[in-house]
Amino acid sequence: MSYTYEYPRPAVCVDCVIFGLPTISSSGSQASPEVLLIQRGRPPFAGMWALPGGFVDIDEPLEVAAARELEEETGIRCAALEVAGVYGTPGRDPRGRTISIVYRAVVWKSAQSPQGGDDAAKAEWFSLSALPPMAFDHNQIVEEVTENFRREIRTRPFGRELFPDTFTIEDLQCVYESILGCSISARKLRNFLLKAGLVEEAEGPTSNSVKTPSHGRVSTLFRFCPAVYEKLSRTGFAPEVFAGT
Repeated sequence: MSYTYEYPRPAVCVDCVIFGLPTISSSGSQASPEVLLIQRGRPPFAGMWALPGGFVDIDEPLEVAAARELEEETGIRCAALEVAGVYGTPGRDPRGRTISIVYRAVVWKSAQSPQGGDDAAKAEWFSLSALPPMAFDHNQIVEEVTENFRREIRTRPFGRELFPDTFTIEDLQCVYESILGCSISARKLRNFLLKAGLVEEAEGPTSNSVKTPSHGRVSTLFRFCPAVYEKLSRTGFAPEVFAGT
């Protein structure tokens, strides 16, 4: 049986906010993350910078569309795209009514080599503190997704998509400091994560303590506890370690 729709159907789009983290320095300090933008090669807003993204094909799942557009326009593949918002204010696109599902991911910049492709003339990293004027409502999207992300990592587990099976608290601390833009106590972070059951010391045939290249000193290796990580990802927490940040 066929049906006739009574209402106009807006176009559905996906856009990707990809945060890039610099490699942790030998001093343990961490620069601010950057965001990946593409320079549009076609109208509307040809020549302006924008988020990677585009239209969803009629039979295409949303996350598949986001991953496809990101790879086509920048050459980057992300395994951990998360929904970060929905934008659909009338007039946001001069071509007509569009609704965009926005995805977010965090990657190490050193592991990526973005290059413009498809209808993107260029793909480059930009500092969050020096963003260019962007097409559509993308300046608003980046600002809001960034602030929401900073709030979220204060109340939910974070880091599993970035680190290998084992890591140091100091390296995790540097990532938190980079994203939040403030100092975090490694001791308080370690105590909180252990108390919450989010991490445990990594055991193996060799010593748990290693000299990490990022800090040049002996540090204990930890790993995330998957069951607790999944549970707290759903329920959240209110860690005192981030109070005042």
